[in-house]
Amino acid sequence: MWNVWGDLFIEIGGMVLTGFTIKLMDDYLDVEFDRSVGRHTLSVRLGRACLPYGLVLFGVAVSLVPQVALALFLASYAIGMGHDLTEKMPTKLPGWLESIVALALALWLSGPQMTAWAVFVMFMIQLLDDLMDVQHDSRSGQTNWAIRIGVVEATLLLFISALASILLAPLRTAEVIVAIPIVHLAVALLGGVKWRERRVKN
Repeated sequence: MWNVWGDLFIEIGGMVLTGFTIKLMDDYLDVEFDRSVGRHTLSVRLGRACLPYGLVLFGVAVSLVPQVALALFLASYAIGMGHDLTEKMPTKLPGWLESIVALALALWLSGPQMTAWAVFVMFMIQLLDDLMDVQHDSRSGQTNWAIRIGVVEATLLLFISALASILLAPLRTAEVIVAIPIVHLAVALLGGVKWRERRVKN
């Protein structure tokens, strides 16, 4: 019994570290915009230290749950690039091609079932975050899935993604649901602000 619970806690811990890494990297990419609108994020606070800290966190996550951590990270990368499929990336490749490369790496390193689950669960998280941010992003001129396709359509896709995730891996999906608030709480505490608090410059 202890081994079962131990494995469960290790897997959730690896998911939390992976989620923290994803959040850190995502905020790091948006750091200039966040500063310009007065939004306080952990990446704004850490600055260039985000990169080494993110690498350390992800290294620990991969050591704990290699296939899960790699699948989640690469799926989040693929979905993130999908926000602008035609934009040229630093590699000179369009966003859609980088997304395909990320998914191919996930398939190779984690297998098809794990990759499919990771894509659905990360899309679920992305849609949930976009729906929660829809009013703020609309006011600031940013775009997300909820703004692009509509709130009703994004909500429907959220439920479809959640259902697909549960059908593919019910226990891991439950672990992700447990890990999400832990990641948000850790980011908020370390960032020194309340979760989702935004200070507007006067």
